Amino acid sequence: MEPIYAFVNSAVAVFLAEIGDKTMLSTALFAINTRKYTLVLLTSLLAFLTANSICVVAGEVIRGYFDLKLIQVVAAALLISAGFWIILSGESASSGFNSKFNLLACFTTILLMEMGDKTQLVVFSLALIQSTPYLIIPGGILGYLATNTIGILLARATSSRLEWCFIRRVAGVLMIALGILVAFNALLL
Repeated sequence: MEPIYAFVNSAVAVFLAEIGDKTMLSTALFAINTRKYTLVLLTSLLAFLTANSICVVAGEVIRGYFDLKLIQVVAAALLISAGFWIILSGESASSGFNSKFNLLACFTTILLMEMGDKTQLVVFSLALIQSTPYLIIPGGILGYLATNTIGILLARATSSRLEWCFIRRVAGVLMIALGILVAFNALLL
C-alpha cells in the first residue's frame, strides 16, 4: 500500500501546489501565445522534471541521516508554508514575459521559476517523508500535467478573463490542511 500512497500523495500535492502557480500561468500563456499547446506542455514538464529530480535525490540523502518523526514535522511545516505561500503570493497571469518567447525560453523560464518554488518545496518535503522516493517524480508528473493541462484548456477557453485568486486560495487552504495532516500523523503515530 505504501507505493500507491506515495504516488497518489505526490500527484495530489503537486496538483494543489501548481494551481494558480506562476509556472502554471506561464505554461498556459506560452501555450496561448505560441499556439503550440502540446509542445509547450511537454517543454514545461521537462523543466519541472529537471528542477524537481534534484529535490528527490536531496530528500532521499537527507532522510537517511535524521529521525523520521523530526523529518515529518519539518516536512509538515514546509507544506503549511507552501499553503500560505499559495494564498499570500500575488502571482498574476500577466507576470513577466511577452508572446515572442520560443520553446527554449519556455523551458528556461519554467526551470528557473521552479527552482526554490513552492512546488519544489512540496516535492522536497515528500522526498523527506516517503519511503519510496522513486514514485514521487511519476506522481508529481501526473499532478503537474493535470494542473497545467487544465490551466492551458481554461486559459485557451477564456483567454485572460480567468479569475485565479479564488482558485489559488482554495489550493492554499488544501495544502495547509495536507501539512496539518502530516504533522498530526507524525506527532501522534
